[in-house]
Amino acid sequence: MKRIIIMISCVSGVWAAAQIAPPPVQRSTTTSRGLTINSRKGTLIEKKIINVGKFKNLNIQKIETKDASDNSSETFLGIMYEYETFDEISKKTLTIDKNELGKLIQALRTVEQKENEKSNQETKYKFITMSNIEFGSVYREKLSSWVNYIKIPSSHYNQNLLEFSKEELKELIGILRKAEQEL
Repeated sequence: MKRIIIMISCVSGVWAAAQIAPPPVQRSTTTSRGLTINSRKGTLIEKKIINVGKFKNLNIQKIETKDASDNSSETFLGIMYEYETFDEISKKTLTIDKNELGKLIQALRTVEQKENEKSNQETKYKFITMSNIEFGSVYREKLSSWVNYIKIPSSHYNQNLLEFSKEELKELIGILRKAEQEL
């Protein structure tokens, strides 16, 4: 009898615990450093966006956020792009901080120098930012030419790959250098 009572109480306890709903999932905007903008509840955040340039279908922006309670501010580079699925068009902004931007510019300059050298085999270069933007260059032996690309992270349904030429690489480096000076 005792075993039946203990067993019934254990089963009812497990059943009652299973009826409790999990906490709701909260979505937040994340910066490149992993900080969430809405992690400071009850604080007024000011956000300013200054357009620096446009490369292909990417808008390069300077983004300033300021916490009104303690006047602390952050400035970083934003890369905004539009993407489309079957039934919606959306915009997304990925961020790069100033230190990472300097490393990116240096990596792109190195790729630019390597493109000027002759290569006789297939060669690849890539630089991935903290927000998973991939900048790369591939030497195609069959075509005897370099293909530069930017791969934007997105859902598995949507492929965002921008290919560009050697001349456009110089243009991209120029826009990023201008953005670095403004940060």
